[in-house]
Amino acid sequence: MTRGKGAGGEAPRSLREQAYDAIKQGILDSRYAPGALLSENQLADELAISRTPIREALRELAGGGLVRILPQRGIIVSELSVQDIVEVYQLREQLEGFAVRVAAERMGPADADALRADHREAVSHMQAGRLRAAYDFSVLMHSRIIGLAGNSRLSQFMGQLGDQVHRFGLLTLRHGRVERALLEHGHIIDALVSGRAEEAEQLMRLHLRADRDVALRVVLPAGVMQPEAAT
Repeated sequence: MTRGKGAGGEAPRSLREQAYDAIKQGILDSRYAPGALLSENQLADELAISRTPIREALRELAGGGLVRILPQRGIIVSELSVQDIVEVYQLREQLEGFAVRVAAERMGPADADALRADHREAVSHMQAGRLRAAYDFSVLMHSRIIGLAGNSRLSQFMGQLGDQVHRFGLLTLRHGRVERALLEHGHIIDALVSGRAEEAEQLMRLHLRADRDVALRVVLPAGVMQPEAAT
């Protein structure tokens, strides 16, 4: 039997996929806070999806480390820990430092134009107070640089870090980091499009360390977010 097509010729997402995407987005956006108990019944009511796809989605999320399934306790949103932050940013600094250095050597005029256009959009949204939109456009700089490096294994490794990168990025966004981060992005892009590879790498490393430091300041050693970070 041929599976039906949705709008635009795409196959419709299964209920499990819909549940997975919705719950995952809620976790990444901290709508489901670290340490929160998730109820299958509550999620089923909230998403208007039956419990079986919800249960399957939660198992998949547990495999990715975003939730923990604890016997006799239920499903818990994975806490943010100091170790998580340190490890993720250690990897990002090495991988993205390498990527930006290589990208500087492979940069073409169209690539430079795309980076600058994304950055202008990010700044415009930030100035208008649309911080989430500013964040979404700023993330494109990192994605484009990874792509420009032309290393499929690097892209694969960064893809595996994607959920944690997004979660920590939104954490720093909610703590006043966006304006400074975009200023740093502008400096990175200037060095990158001018072919100053070593400078671009150093600026990227400093940028990621600053992100890391903000994330560390709002996570207690026990792995519990400070109250203001959960809003």
